[in-house]
Order: sequence, then structure tokens, then C-alpha cells
Amino acid sequence: MKALYFENDPLRYALYRAARLTHPFPRLGRLSPVRYAEVPEPALPDARWLKVSNIACGLCGTDVHFMQMDVSPKSYSAALPGIKRKYLGHESVGEVIEAGGEAEGLRAGDRVAFRMDWPCCAQMGIDPPCRQCAAGSPMLCENLGLGTMPDAVGGGFSPRMAVHPSQMFKIPDTLGNDAAVLLEPMACAAHGVLKAENHLVPGARVLIIGGGTIGLLAVAACRALAPGVEVFASVRYPFQAKVAKVLGARVLSGGENLYAQSAEATEGRHIKGLFSNEIVLGGFDAVLDTIGSEASFQQSLRLARPHGRVVLLGINFAPGRLDYSPIWAREVEVTGINCHGIERDGRSTFETAAEVIGKTPELPGLVITHRFPMNDYRQALRAFINKRDSGAIKVVLEHGA
Repeated sequence: MKALYFENDPLRYALYRAARLTHPFPRLGRLSPVRYAEVPEPALPDARWLKVSNIACGLCGTDVHFMQMDVSPKSYSAALPGIKRKYLGHESVGEVIEAGGEAEGLRAGDRVAFRMDWPCCAQMGIDPPCRQCAAGSPMLCENLGLGTMPDAVGGGFSPRMAVHPSQMFKIPDTLGNDAAVLLEPMACAAHGVLKAENHLVPGARVLIIGGGTIGLLAVAACRALAPGVEVFASVRYPFQAKVAKVLGARVLSGGENLYAQSAEATEGRHIKGLFSNEIVLGGFDAVLDTIGSEASFQQSLRLARPHGRVVLLGINFAPGRLDYSPIWAREVEVTGINCHGIERDGRSTFETAAEVIGKTPELPGLVITHRFPMNDYRQALRAFINKRDSGAIKVVLEHGA
């Protein structure tokens, strides 16, 4: 079978980065560490594992970071003990076709969504697990590199894959396959919203920066989880604004006027200092940054009110320069998310995500804008990158029968 994967090869990485000096994006050519190539049919590493046949998988910004090698070796993530080959695709929906005799919680015929594609204690067979895995936050596993990962072939962009039950979420019968593709990104969005829940009291104002999949799903999550909150969304493109409005947000246009618009929305004061130095006195009770760029995070810190909370949902693998003075000058609280975990009510964020999607049945039709067969992944990537022209929000790659 063919699979899309990233080969952790320092030499190939260096050659690819050198090629980018003369070409802005060498695509997925011969120099790229990303390959779409034949791999062995997945087999169960042991009796605790499952084999899943994938139906479809959403293209995520994290996948695109790997495809473009937009990852700095100086970033925190680059220092984590990794794996030699990373199979791409984690927003998947599939069906269990084989279950080992000791696999717990799932059986053949169950529809499942990928919950986690990164090593943790359960996959490495480490017992007792680290404190993070024991608490239900395996994405924060502290034992990375201490155990041996089985040779588990495949990811969401493979027709079939071998997975540990801890990686999968059983899809409720009430959700169709399109809705299920949104479970993982909705879990990320809901996890970010719940990180700010103490600030999302009735009458509070929350700003969501970014009109991509996570940003728009965060709007839906806010409306479902904090119905008394006034939701604002800063987006770039008209097609994003249209969806944000349908989901119940007041839209602010991103860019130079965001400070003035935010001051007006929050009844604050827009202050312009020297050297294009802008701030808002007042601001939002919570700001959710779903972009994660240097510019968007700096805006987030300056648009939160004193004692407000900024939640970083967007991912950036390239360290930059940041003015962190609002954190002490306004006593702004800052936190981030690494996908999802166990929430304060003791449930998995995936359970919360399933409920939010179930309450918003129009979501798949609003958010899923493009579909491609898996072998057209280059076209899918092009649509994802050229959002201005394609109007892409969620791009889905589908596996054949």
C-alpha cells in the first residue's frame, strides 16, 4: 500500500532547506523528507493492537508544516526524542478491521477517529505510566525516548494503519463520517475554549484570532460551551467571515485596523504610540489565538484586558522575537494547548467535541470545502496553501474502496 510519511533524515532536511533558498517551496519533490510511497501492509505489533481501514482524513496545518519542512531545529519540539519515520494524517475516520486478543475497548466493525499520533507510555508499553499519561494527557508524555515504539505502519493518509487502542476514539453512531473527520480539530478547539472557561462568564467578550478550521470550530465551541459569551472573530478572507457569522460571531477584519475595532468592541481605548506601537486599554476577557504566528500572538497579548487570558491554539515551529511586556504590564494570563486531554469534568475532550458537533449539525457543510482522492494530495496541498484563491477551509483526502 502507499502511505504519506516524513523521514527523519538530517541530511535530507538540510538539502531541502538549502533548496528553499532559491525556490520558495520545492513542493514534495526528490529533496523533500516527505514521501508518498509503498510501505509494507501493517501488521499488529502484538495482541494489544488494532488494524484500522481508513475512510477519509482531514489535512491539518501541522501536516503542512511537515510537508514544507517549516520546522526550525531550534524549536522546543525539534529537541523532543522522536521517531525515525512519522506517518502523516491524524484527522481520520476509519473502521477497525482487526483487533488483537488483548486489545481493550474496541473491536472489529467499530468506527474510530484518530485521537493521538504521537508516542506515549501506552504505545511504548511503559508501566506504570508517567504522571501525564496517568492523568489522561498522553500528548504531554514525559517518557518520550525511554521506551521502544513498535514498528506500527501507517497513519491517516494511509489506507490502513496499525494503532494502539489508546490512540483511537469510538465514534458515536449519531455522527456521520464528515462530522467524524472534524472530531480531532474540534477537540483542539474545545480544549482551547475550556482553558479559558473561568473567563467565559455570561456577558464576557472573547476574541478568536484566525478564520481557519480551528478558528471557526472555536467559534462553534464557544457558542455551545459558553452560550452567554459575546464571540468576536478576526478573520482574513470574506469566505471565512461568512462562516463565522453563520456560527454566531461578530466579525472583525484582521490587519491594521484590528486594534481600533477591538477598542470599539470592548468599549476600551485605542492608543497609538511611536513607531507604530499600538495597544488597547481595556480589551477582551479572553483571546484565543488559533494562528500561532509571532504577529498574531503579539496582537493577542495586547488585546486582552488586565487579568484577561490568552490561549495559544495555533502551532509555530519557528522561534521568533516577541514583546512579552503586556504579560507583566497588564498581568495577562497566558496558556497554550497541545491538542486535547482530560477536562475538568473528567471526560475526554473528544467526548465534548462529539457533543458540540452533534449540537451544530451544519458544521460539516460549512467547514469542509474541498475533497480530493488520496493520490491527489499535491492538489489538496495546493488548495490548502492558496486559500485566498481556493476558498479552502477544511480539505479532506478520501481513500478509495
